[in-house]
Amino acid sequence: MNTHIKIALSIISGVLLSILISQCKSPAPKVEAVTATQADTTIVDTAKTIVAPTAPQAVSHTPLTLVIKNLASPNGPIIVGLYGTKNKFPDPKDQLKEYHFTPNGLEHTATIGDMEFGTYALAIYQDVNSNGKIDKNFAGIPTEPYAFSNNYHPRIKAPNFDDCKFTYDSISNTVTMSMIK
Repeated sequence: MNTHIKIALSIISGVLLSILISQCKSPAPKVEAVTATQADTTIVDTAKTIVAPTAPQAVSHTPLTLVIKNLASPNGPIIVGLYGTKNKFPDPKDQLKEYHFTPNGLEHTATIGDMEFGTYALAIYQDVNSNGKIDKNFAGIPTEPYAFSNNYHPRIKAPNFDDCKFTYDSISNTVTMSMIK
């Protein structure tokens, strides 16, 4: 075979191999907006997916009901961070989802209808001054009301996932939390 033909075939083979390899790469995960099911007393401001699931999953038919008591403000936004078993609890940068609710009183009931049954943990706070973050003192202790699922009250350090985990299924689908002020 002629040297020029061998070089041309080698180049064509390399280009075809490059195209095939580039076709095999997985696309980046998509972050999709989600909405929470609204209860009569719930106003959902926003709900966003922080980490997209790896595969499409069907949503359960029984929504999760949150009952949040002991609010400091009758209308300060409530921010709910939802964590799965693979998230770094309670790191706000590694939430599965985040929900924002606006209460109408010192107790608030909300429903979330876009979750699969499973094991989760919640970390919530009330943004009393509406600055978009939980305010903390010099020692890192929140100065705005906060709560964790299982009504876990931290003593010396932040809780871990096991301290706050709960099972969400068709029978266990209500979580009641009381804010720590």
